[in-house]
Parts: sequence; C-alpha cells; structure tokens
Amino acid sequence: MKEIAKEVYERLAATIGPADFQLPTFLDKPVQLGDGYVRYLESQQNYINDFFGKVSEIARTALANNQSDLIKILFSQPVGGMDLSFHRALPDCCWRRPIFYRTDQSISGKVYEVQSPGSGWGDLPLLLDVFANRGYAIFPRAINFAHSYAQIIIESTGHNKPKVFHMLDAASAPAGMRFLLASTRPPVRYWGLDRDVSMDAVDFVTAHSAATLTMANYFSRYLKLAEAGDLVFGLPPNLLYDQKAIYLLPFYRSTRSLFSSKIKDVFPFTTMVEDYGFYDKTDSFVPIDTFDVWRKTSRRRWYLKYGGTDLGRNWGSRSVWRLDGSDAKKLLQQAADKAARGEVWLLQEDVSRDKPDCTASQGIQYLMTGKNERRHIKISAFYGGTCLLGTKVMVRKHFKVHGQFDTAIGIGI
Repeated sequence: MKEIAKEVYERLAATIGPADFQLPTFLDKPVQLGDGYVRYLESQQNYINDFFGKVSEIARTALANNQSDLIKILFSQPVGGMDLSFHRALPDCCWRRPIFYRTDQSISGKVYEVQSPGSGWGDLPLLLDVFANRGYAIFPRAINFAHSYAQIIIESTGHNKPKVFHMLDAASAPAGMRFLLASTRPPVRYWGLDRDVSMDAVDFVTAHSAATLTMANYFSRYLKLAEAGDLVFGLPPNLLYDQKAIYLLPFYRSTRSLFSSKIKDVFPFTTMVEDYGFYDKTDSFVPIDTFDVWRKTSRRRWYLKYGGTDLGRNWGSRSVWRLDGSDAKKLLQQAADKAARGEVWLLQEDVSRDKPDCTASQGIQYLMTGKNERRHIKISAFYGGTCLLGTKVMVRKHFKVHGQFDTAIGIGI
C-alpha cells in the first residue's frame, strides 16, 4: 500500500507540483467487480437519469401550483438567497440533470445517494494510471478517464476547445481535482489555468455545491448565457441535488405513482419523520414511542439522516445515525422535534449487508471476509453524460464510509 501511495504522490507532484499531500490509505490492487456487476452499474445510469428528470418535474410543478407539502420537503431551508422566488425565476436550462455525478451504494447495488458531482473524481485517473502501469486489465473508457471526461464537456458545449470555470472551493479533495483538471488540458481550457480564458466568457460552469455556483461573480451573466444556449451548467443552479430529501420522492404518498418500479428498485426504501412518527412500507403510521417494537418486527436496520440543504450537515456522513442502539428512540425524538420546526429528516432502510442483485465477485467477497477484517464497503460509480466512467471502492470498519483517515480506497474493474 505504501508503494501505491508513493506512486500516487509522484504523479500528483509531477502534474500539479510538489506539496505535503495528505493521502488516504490505498488498497494494494484493483477490486475485481466482475463483468456482471459492471454491466449492472452501466444499466443503472438510465434509471438515475430518469429519476433526475422526475425530481425536476415534481419540483417545478410544486412551485407552480404552490403544493405546500412538496415545497416544504424540497425547499425547506434556503441557502445563500436561493429561496422560493429564486427558484421560480430560474429558466428551463437550470432544471436539467447534472452532467457529472457519482453514486454512494452498497454491494447490493442499491444507491443510498447520488452526489453531483461529488468528491473523489481525481482519485480515479490517478489510481487507474498507477494500476494500468502495473499491468492490470482495465476497461478502455476507464483507462482513458481524463479523455472521456473532456469529451463529455466537448459534447455538452459543442466546442472542440471548451472554456471552463470549475469552482473548487467546496471540493473535499482539491488536490485530486486539480490533477483531473490538469489531465484534461488540452483540449479543455480552464479559468485560472489558461491565460486565454476569461471568467466572464466561458462555455461550461460547474461547482461542488449549487450555493457556491450562485455566488460566482458573474452568475447573472451565466444565467443569461445559459438561457441563450451559449453556456452549460455542469451542476444545475438549484437546490435539488444538494440534499437527501429527493430520495423520499419515489416512496412518498403523493409522488410515488410518478416513478417506475425500475427507478424505485435503484434506491432503498426511504420515508420521512413527520407528526412524531413515520409511515412504513405498508403505509401504516408508526409512532416514535413504538419504534423499538416495530424495528424488531420489521427485521431490518435503519438509518436516520438529515435530508435538508444545510451545507454544515448534509455531506461527509454528517448527521447520519444507524438506529440499532439503545439511543434510537432518543435520536428519533430529536429529529421529530426538528421536523416540527420545518427541517426534513429521513429514515432509510439499511441494505449494506444485502446480497448483491448480481453475483458478488471474488474481489468483493475478499473485502468482506479477508484478513484485513474490514466489513463495510461503499461502491461509487462515476458517471458523465450517458456513460459509466469508472468505479471506486472504499472500505472501513465503521459503517460511515466516506474518506476518513482509516478508510481504504481503491478502484473497481
């Protein structure tokens, strides 16, 4: 593992300059996901894209028709001036799906969340390069990760040498992102890296949070350019994709009929804390006081998650608890009190130990039972445009697997 870290450091230093990089622990070889699992991830993208389309449609309809229950769920906590009037004034181009996004999912294939664009994009080209040089067979699109990433921007903008403003102030791993940007030059040119790119005259703008995007110096100009078809937002400037509340919609009583069974199958069952209880899969209301009894009969484990847009609580495994301890009822009560004040809190089924929908590869089985005794695995599929660009595997003893110092990071092939 130290050899891998040394090679990663050397590539980082050679590309973006030497520094005292804080590198994670790396798995010593790629994780063999198997052809069946990779095909499963590729097919999943169509349903995620359809999900994005339905979420956008539901949000715009709710705003237009003043549907108070959905407005409360999706627009409960405005960030940086992004209130209801801001969203109602957004043109059509600001409601399209994200260009780049990444999943957080269990080995079962169920997707807990989709991050747009999310962190870790620089890890893939770094590790893919390292392992390809070590002779591992990697599927073509992944081994050409930076080229594929650049091509998607070219296709999105219609420019052979697109000018891009990529804001990194909310990126949780900026060194890796700087490596990715440098690896796509040319043909992509970036504000801050290429002298012929001006911040007020770019073709593609993106950020790691919608709030950051809307606070850009030239955001009002970007809006006009996008509306005229002269600029593309990599991340749409609305709050839909900066929150977990959207994963309630395929199962919520007033919106579930709008989602196909295929879309629902992508995500674990998710419900909302309301009226000091919640509705389960059978539409039965479960008061918090009876949770312990209900939990035993449901034979499932559950996560409690903050579902809103507060940037201090909705990323990096913050405000996420697994309700399997003696404090479960206390945590639910606290969430119910906050929900009564207008916050969104979710209960999501824990599917981390479910068997894969497609056969688990030997690589996954090893990580679950191998000598390192790491038990919790998160797989992230990285998508751009209409294709799977690559996969990352993260392993940790704790159930919160995000990128903490004791998390081991690798790539899936």
